[in-house]
Amino acid sequence: MNADIRVIAPTLRWFGAEPWDDDGSAFGTEAHTNQLIALLEECGGAPVSVAAWSYSTHVALNALLRKQELITAAFLYEPGLSTYLSEADEAAAFAADAENAFGPIVAAMNEGGPEGAIEALFDSSGGERCFAALSTARRSAYLASARIMPLLMGGGQPPANITEADLRRIEVPLRVAHGRQTRTLFRIASQAVARGAANAELVVVDDADHMLPEKDPRRFAALLDAWLDR
Repeated sequence: MNADIRVIAPTLRWFGAEPWDDDGSAFGTEAHTNQLIALLEECGGAPVSVAAWSYSTHVALNALLRKQELITAAFLYEPGLSTYLSEADEAAAFAADAENAFGPIVAAMNEGGPEGAIEALFDSSGGERCFAALSTARRSAYLASARIMPLLMGGGQPPANITEADLRRIEVPLRVAHGRQTRTLFRIASQAVARGAANAELVVVDDADHMLPEKDPRRFAALLDAWLDR
């Protein structure tokens, strides 16, 4: 990676082990977008490229819609929401796979609490025993954020309704990527974002699924390096 690049990896509000100063009910796209925009404004107008994965891609897109001038380029790995979809067949395929993906997570949360839901989330997105295969340190890091699972699964605020028409307003260069072996819902959402944004390209990553950034962080970093070098 270019030595002149400054890397900032923020922890979004309510994630992590820090105590909360509220009940978390404001958890959602808007609160996290406000946090991201505040961070971008602190950069004082310097060129900023934003990389996001999964949930945070929706936050990055919302920030682009509100403050496009603060972001030079964005890399989005596997968006996962249906708001971008305009075709009925895509929406139906997304909904069917979402039911298969999130049903086990809801069941795990009912049976084992938020910690069980974290494990089910990983296994649903990255294959059987995905969470168990992580190092003790990485599992601990994710379990520290287990409190957000009820909020993520409907207890927080609804996600911003970013539509295909909204995506067309984004002129900043976007690189959208998804793994070739990823779930249907992530593939469909990724393709919709790449197709809808005005200046976007789609990259399909071989031998990868939704959990690539955790399963093989060096390989994911190489994808970011190639994007930044370009």
